[in-house]
Amino acid sequence: MTSEVKKEAHLLETAAEKRRRIGLQVMMVLSACLGHSVIAIVAAFPNPVISDLRRDNSTAFGTAMTLSMAEMDMMGSLVCAGTIPGTWLGGWMVGAIGRRKSLMFIVVPYTLAWALVGMAVNPPMMLVGRFISGICYGVTTVAASTYVIEIPDASFRGAMAALPTLFFGLGLVATVTAGMFLRWYAIALVGYAVMALCSLLMFFMPETPAYLAVSGDKTKAGRILERLRGPDFDVDQELKTLHECNETKANQSFIKQLLKPELYRPLIVCIVLFFIQNFSGLTVMYYNTTRIFHAAGSTIDENVATIYVFFVKLLGTIIACLFLDRIGRRVCMILSLLIMGVCLVIMGVYLNLKEGATIGFDAPPAANQTLGENPLEDEVITRSHEYLPLLCLMVYMFASCIGAHPVPWILSTEYFPTTTRGQASGLCAMACSLFNFAALQLFSPMLATLSQAGLYWAYGAVSFLGVLFCLVCVTETKGKSVG
Repeated sequence: MTSEVKKEAHLLETAAEKRRRIGLQVMMVLSACLGHSVIAIVAAFPNPVISDLRRDNSTAFGTAMTLSMAEMDMMGSLVCAGTIPGTWLGGWMVGAIGRRKSLMFIVVPYTLAWALVGMAVNPPMMLVGRFISGICYGVTTVAASTYVIEIPDASFRGAMAALPTLFFGLGLVATVTAGMFLRWYAIALVGYAVMALCSLLMFFMPETPAYLAVSGDKTKAGRILERLRGPDFDVDQELKTLHECNETKANQSFIKQLLKPELYRPLIVCIVLFFIQNFSGLTVMYYNTTRIFHAAGSTIDENVATIYVFFVKLLGTIIACLFLDRIGRRVCMILSLLIMGVCLVIMGVYLNLKEGATIGFDAPPAANQTLGENPLEDEVITRSHEYLPLLCLMVYMFASCIGAHPVPWILSTEYFPTTTRGQASGLCAMACSLFNFAALQLFSPMLATLSQAGLYWAYGAVSFLGVLFCLVCVTETKGKSVG
C-alpha cells in the first residue's frame, strides 16, 4: 500500500469511529479481566475466612469448624498446588479451543470448587475445594492473560495489560471488605457469581485474531482485525506477519522449539522473574495479610489494615497503566523491586526492635547495652512508630503494582510467538505456581527459623538481587507488536 493510499485510508476513520473501535477493545479486555477478579477472590479468601472463624467458627449449616495452623497454611498452598496442573491445562486449552472458550467453559469446575468451599462442614472438604479452585485459577490466568495481550493496539497494550492487575486489586479489596459484612461462606457465592458473569460476557466477545489466524481461519481473523484496528490498518500485512512469525514453528513440537535459544532464553528470564516475584514476599502478602498484621502486633484492626493495603495496591495499578507504555516494562520492574526492598528492610528493622523489646523484658539488662539491645528503649521506639507496619506494607503493595506483579505476566506473553504463546505462558504460570506453593509452605517454617525480622530481610535481599537481574537480563518490549 502506497503512502498516498494510507493517507486516504486514515481519513476514513472519524474521531467517533476511533472511540468506538477503542471502546470495543476495552470492553473485550475488561470482560476477560473479570477472570482476574475471580482469582483475586480465590487468593484473598483465607483472609476473611480465618478472621471470621476466629469470631464465630460456625459453618453455613450451623456446625462448628476450626482450622489448625497447618490447615491455615494449606488454605493458600493448596490453591498454588492446584495451579500447577491448572496452568498446563490452561496452556493446552488456549491452543486447542481458543482463549475465549477457555474462559467460558472454566465456569463448570469453578461451580464445583465454590460449592465445596461454601458448603464445607469440615477442613478437608474446604481444602479439596481450594485445590480445585487452584486448577481453575491456573486455567483462568493463562487464558485471560493471553486474551488481554492479543487484543489491544501495540501503542497502548502496556496500559491494557495492566488492567488485569487492576481487576486483581479490585478483587482483593472487595473480598476483604465483604468479609467485614458477610460470613465466609457467603463470599464463596460472590466468587462464583463473578466467574459466571465473566463466562457470560465472553460468550458475546470474539476470539482473538492471532488465534484465529494461526488456526487457519484467516477470513474471520481479518474481519475482527478490521473492527479492532480501523480502516487505516493493513490487515493483509498483519495476517502475513502472523503467518511468517508462526509458519516455521507450526509444524514443530513445543519440545523441539523449547531447545532453541529464541524460546528458552526468554523462558528462563520469565521463570526467574516469577521466582523474584514470589520470594520477594508478594504471594505471602496476598494470602496472609491479616495474619501478618496480627503477628506484628499492630494496634489497627487487621481487617481494616488489610483493606488499606489492598486499596493502595489499586492506586499503584492505576499508576502502572500510565507508565508501563511510557517508561517501559524493564524500568518499571527495577523501580518496583527497589522500593519493595527498602520497605522490607525497614519492616525488618522495626520488627527486630519489637522482638528485642519483648524478649529483653524477660532478662536483666546488661551494663553496656546500646540502642537495639535495651528493651525499654526498643519498646519506646516501637510504640512511637506503630504505624510503620501498615505504612511499609502500603508502600510495598503500591510499588509491587508498578512492576513486580504485572511485568512478569506481561513478558510471559509478549516474549513468545502466537503458536507457542499458550504453552510457553502456561509453563511460566506453572513455574509461578510452584514458587507460590513453595513460598506459602515455607512461610511458617521461615518465620520460626529466621524470626519476623529475618524473614522480611530475606525477602528484601531477593528484591535487591532482582534489581540486578533486571538490569542485566530483561529486554524491553514496549511498543513492539505481538507476533
